Amino acid sequence: MVLIIKVNENNFYIIATAPKQPSLQLNISGPYLTRQAAQADLAAAIDEALGIDPSAKDYDYTISKVHSCKPGVIQHMASHA
Repeated sequence: MVLIIKVNENNFYIIATAPKQPSLQLNISGPYLTRQAAQADLAAAIDEALGIDPSAKDYDYTISKVHSCKPGVIQHMASHA
């Protein structure tokens, strides 16, 4: 079974924000069709971010809608592994 998610501005993403530089934000995971789906994946996305960069423990994580048609960093890296 193949799950296809339409990427559009109505999808949710997990965003990492640098605590000392709030303008530094990184879309780490997504798209998710609902806020609940992103919430369910939040802990796993943070764990994966920590595996990529140990300084990710210092970031603040939120779930929000992002006007983007690009996948999150974790999905992008997974597709190139």
